[in-house]
Amino acid sequence: MIQVLKAMIVREIQEHKVAFVYAPFFVSFILCFVIASVYFGGTSIQTDQFNFSTEYYDEEIRQAMQSVSSVSRIDIVRTGLLVLGFPILLTVGFGLLAYSLSTFADERKDRSLIFWRSLPVSDLTTVLSKVFVVTLIVPLMVLPYIILLQLVAMTSASIFFATNDIVSFSWLWGSYIITDWFRIIFSLWAQALWSLPLFLWLMLAGTFAARPIAGAIVPPVILIVLEGVIFKTNLVLEFIENRIGFWSRSDSFPKEYQELRVVDISDILLLFSTQAFWIGILASVILVAGIVYVRSSNSDHAID
Repeated sequence: MIQVLKAMIVREIQEHKVAFVYAPFFVSFILCFVIASVYFGGTSIQTDQFNFSTEYYDEEIRQAMQSVSSVSRIDIVRTGLLVLGFPILLTVGFGLLAYSLSTFADERKDRSLIFWRSLPVSDLTTVLSKVFVVTLIVPLMVLPYIILLQLVAMTSASIFFATNDIVSFSWLWGSYIITDWFRIIFSLWAQALWSLPLFLWLMLAGTFAARPIAGAIVPPVILIVLEGVIFKTNLVLEFIENRIGFWSRSDSFPKEYQELRVVDISDILLLFSTQAFWIGILASVILVAGIVYVRSSNSDHAID
């Protein structure tokens, strides 16, 4: 079964290179180019809400950077690198949503379900291969792009700081902790598990709905409305909102962070101890069973 799963995972990645390989690479390449251009004086980005320019580093900022403590410097570097990676994460996140909605719908639309049914592969194995892609493989594939972006940003900024006598070349690198790479990947895996019920619901919609987008949206909307009218609560809406957002900033997470920050491994362990996390896992198991049942009993292979 392991070899079959491996082969199916490779097939999934090959068939969805645009979403999982090319798109994040393109975004990371653009970000690297923009960052290098700014620090080497080629351009600047200045709006009412955002200022990314070398003109920002005046004498006051230079003195503040030179006098900042090592702990604060690490926090600043971590936060800056975290913000830089958001566009890549958003790109991959939208790619995962599109993949989840289309992966079972496409095999009904082009009738390839008939072909896959002819192979000695169970419906459960097929579904699990897609779950592994969403929860394990894609987050791991994103990591190199984030690391590349961080290295380009660190190098470009360090050269600028050193050549303009703001701080030494090693000022940033002394606050760059390579073990954060592990924190990033574990955090991404935790995020994938946290959001897994949403991905699986989209997959389920693709297995039964003639129009998958409507099938994914209409039932939750009906549940939200009925819950509000009958019980005067909004648990379904809150569940969806929390699963869309970052797990460390959800309402159910025991810690509350006022600032944007990189999570600690202890935070991930804390997530695993929460009731909300395991409710999501239970919901995911039920949804996997639903997908397997609907796909195995689906006699109408067509889709609009």
